[in-house]
Amino acid sequence: MEKEFLKVIHDYQKIIYKIANVYRDSKEDQEDLFQEIVYQLWKAYPGFKGKSKISSWIYRIALNTAIAI
Repeated sequence: MEKEFLKVIHDYQKIIYKIANVYRDSKEDQEDLFQEIVYQLWKAYPGFKGKSKISSWIYRIALNTAIAI
């Protein structure tokens, strides 16, 4: 599961960077938000059932994380 997750993060990291860059001003804060989003994705990944596109799922979790913290 870890290799599969890492591939997903690699393939869709642009979405995560985009959210981090929009919601945080400093480079350090953007990096912290990126890490937090990846952590939240990791926690939620076992529950992803494929009922939506993975990109939509990543975007929603990234956005919710950026807004929440």
